[in-house]
Amino acid sequence: MARDIVVGSNARCAALICAVKTFISDYKCPKTKEIRSHLNIALKPCFTYLSQCRMMCVSMENFIKHIKLQITKSSPDLTESEAREELLEACEDFFKENIYLAGKSITEKAVNRIVNGDTILIFKKSQLILHILLEAKAQNKEFKVVVVDSRPDLSGVSSCERLTAAGIPCSYVYINSSTYIMKKVTKVMLAADALLANGYVLGPVGTAMMGLIANTYNKPVIVCCETYKFCERVQTDSILYNELADPDSMLKTLNAEESPVAGWRESPNTRLVNLVYDTTPPALVSIVITEIAELPCSSAPVVLRRGAVKM
Repeated sequence: MARDIVVGSNARCAALICAVKTFISDYKCPKTKEIRSHLNIALKPCFTYLSQCRMMCVSMENFIKHIKLQITKSSPDLTESEAREELLEACEDFFKENIYLAGKSITEKAVNRIVNGDTILIFKKSQLILHILLEAKAQNKEFKVVVVDSRPDLSGVSSCERLTAAGIPCSYVYINSSTYIMKKVTKVMLAADALLANGYVLGPVGTAMMGLIANTYNKPVIVCCETYKFCERVQTDSILYNELADPDSMLKTLNAEESPVAGWRESPNTRLVNLVYDTTPPALVSIVITEIAELPCSSAPVVLRRGAVKM
């Protein structure tokens, strides 16, 4: 995760679920301890290590809260093997309900919003958005896609390759060209890493810019987000709480020439800031498609309360 081999909030959460399952399978509870009290203590340094490698995304934090709750709720009357099987099943259920089945439900809803002749703008790479577009193509819908990309990772290249391989006409532009291309777009589809309690959408840096430009040109902005990514945190800017990526990755140039700011470390008053996320105000989002319903951003607190009652 620290080396960006596993990218995307769903993929990172799925990798964490697999790691926790492996830990629980190999875990041996001391004879003088209860599994529901000792397992949480045993898992804590593992979670601390992961957060030191890279800041956890909201989906990972929510899974950790879920599995800790399941451990605490496990019956003391169960044997160690029975408790282990129950927790492994809880991990499987979390993945199946919140990632796999939720993704399928969102895909069905989002595909219905794609009509023949659409020109859909997407930003960078999202497995969920790609799955929606590929499913729409499988249903013989005729549409075009504009992939907007930005440095330093240029992950939109991979999106463009997958879509063109499926026979979907694609255009590829950098983020600085989005104001020009937006005139030809009929709708914008974005993915979210989290939906905050105040309705703000947390997404890859540049998402807010896409929402603002689309709003300027009166284009509908559709955000696709699973409800397990809803977060009780309140945030209105990208500075107060964010993840910082490697600043040196911003120095890479396409023609291998030295960046004008390559010597930034030598200047005591200069610091490169490579933000990972930004926040998009709810006023810029037309609708949020989740597995339970198509909602406005203002419904985030309702979904959070529903999740709390469910637990």
